[in-house]
Amino acid sequence: MNKLCTSIIDITACSSSLLHRLKDWYVDESLCTISSHKLVSFNLELVLSNTAVNIYGTRIYNTKKANWGNLKNELNTELSRYAISKKINEITTPQELEETIKNYTKLILAGCNNNIPMKKQKRKVKDPVWWNNEINEKKADMIRKRRRIRNANPLRRKHVIDQYLDARQEYTNAIEKATTQSWKNLCNKGEKESLWQRTYRILKTCSNREQDRLLRDSDGKILSEVESANHLADTFYPWDNPDTDSVQQTEIRIERQQIISKLKNEDISAIKLFTKLEIREIFKNMSPKKAPGEDGLTSDICQAAFESNPEILQSIYNKCLTLGYFPEIWKTATIKVIPKPNKEDYSLAKSYRPIGLLPVLGKVLEKLFVNRVQWQLGREGKINNRQYGFTPQRSTEDALFDTTTLIKKGLKNKAIVVLISLDIEGAFDNAWWPAIIKELHAKNVDKSMVRLISSYLSERKIHLRYAGQECRKPTNKGCIQGSTCGPMLWNILIDPLLNATKDLDAHVQAFADDILIVAKNKDGQKLEKDINETLRIITEWGKKHKLRFAPQKTQSIIITKKLKYHRPCLHIEGLTLQYTNQMKVLGLTIDNNVNFKAHLDSVCRKAINIYKMVSRAAKAHWELNSEIIKTIYSAVVEPTILYAASCWAETTEKSISKKYLIE
Repeated sequence: MNKLCTSIIDITACSSSLLHRLKDWYVDESLCTISSHKLVSFNLELVLSNTAVNIYGTRIYNTKKANWGNLKNELNTELSRYAISKKINEITTPQELEETIKNYTKLILAGCNNNIPMKKQKRKVKDPVWWNNEINEKKADMIRKRRRIRNANPLRRKHVIDQYLDARQEYTNAIEKATTQSWKNLCNKGEKESLWQRTYRILKTCSNREQDRLLRDSDGKILSEVESANHLADTFYPWDNPDTDSVQQTEIRIERQQIISKLKNEDISAIKLFTKLEIREIFKNMSPKKAPGEDGLTSDICQAAFESNPEILQSIYNKCLTLGYFPEIWKTATIKVIPKPNKEDYSLAKSYRPIGLLPVLGKVLEKLFVNRVQWQLGREGKINNRQYGFTPQRSTEDALFDTTTLIKKGLKNKAIVVLISLDIEGAFDNAWWPAIIKELHAKNVDKSMVRLISSYLSERKIHLRYAGQECRKPTNKGCIQGSTCGPMLWNILIDPLLNATKDLDAHVQAFADDILIVAKNKDGQKLEKDINETLRIITEWGKKHKLRFAPQKTQSIIITKKLKYHRPCLHIEGLTLQYTNQMKVLGLTIDNNVNFKAHLDSVCRKAINIYKMVSRAAKAHWELNSEIIKTIYSAVVEPTILYAASCWAETTEKSISKKYLIE
């Protein structure tokens, strides 16, 4: 309150438990907001948790401020001065190649240090993502005109107030325009993203990083920070112990060694070398926004190094190919631990997902041999078409459509239909390297590619950081989640299983590591025999390849219109499977009436919950308006509800399904 203006008094309310932590309450006269009220400022003293927040990252350079022209010129000059191109041609051993790649990396890092500013690690309060210079200018203009009111001549006072109100409205409009456009950009920037990738990215962008929690071991004991990091590393990257091999596994291991030994003596004169075009296309499709490996070199930096002197990096990759050697400097994965959504207990290691951050230069070499192998296997038709995951132009909805088509055909023929969903425990973490090499050899994959992949699958290391602690360890099994070749290697590993079951009466298909059995027969006893035989073949394949199916996570459901029939008794790993009334397969809830009532109910509730979460996040960072709400609906809500619509669309003709969608 003052001589010229009156105001409603503002107060700050807090609970008694926080009152002693509230300090330095005052009205800040120097700041101005859209509201007609002054800003109330105070300090709240909070006690930090003892558990460290994981602020580790692999980004070193702020590439937004890079001087790309100078960097390319400097790299070209330095690479020519050190005559790296000549040294590469003279390399005859893996050790020499390793040393050359280290020197090449050092030159790139030196160039970056001279031409790209370091990324600042210290935390500071940032402007909102939508803030821009126009808003800054309009804010300054609004503050300036508000200050004039106090000293305005009484005759001009109304005019001065009107000027301030106009400036405030312009400021408000500029903020609304900027927030709306920023939100649209966030929701629409990932053209190749799936629905869930987009949703989680939006929520992640709007959320703060939570503190790393201390974990519990299998006995329920709370672990220290060091023990928690080690426990995660041991859980995600188990050790392949040859002493535990069965007779079959020993034979596979010996066969793998024989294959590698034989490949070392192969004639390399006919090897088809990698071309500049192949390398350039890979760089073109890589995002510089993705986190780099331990060396801190993002894809735009690596691309600049390549473009400065394409022959050098091409020669390095081709020397790797001719020597059959994947450099050790590119084999260390920095592991980022990500909490899985909607888990009940985050003190368990299985509630987290390990994402491996690998050096970009190594990922390009991975992509080079992945493209070659996939092209060969695709041309020769050597990948089973019942694998829907990590396969070009196929998706979860294709897998679900084929599944529901089989179910509907069975019901039309008055058969008993049984669906079984199998879960492989830690599938990617336990992918067995000897079996992968054996299968590559069995498929007659180009020998130069097999040599390179066998080198890739050796002497690997991980560097896991959690709760302020680090754990480094070697690994000898598993596909790194986040690697370029992991999906292809998994498909090659599981392909023999799909081939072994293709002639059975039961239909077996896979989406990555999710295996689904669809079996149908009018005779319940015959159906029981068919399914149990299929389960036996699948579990034996798993044992042979050091993979275990979790009976407690296996789901099964009977679908039939018959009132009287023999109920198949199914067994896996010595346990009897229990039937449920509904089961979720790749995000689609299938019930025993196949009316998808449970799915529509579930998906509508999920869409509402996601809308609420995204709206809260948007409101906190962008403020809500009609355009933002419309964008949330089209980018998140609508795709959530319409997921797998090709499977359940027919049911919307029934009034019960319409009810769930309308509500």
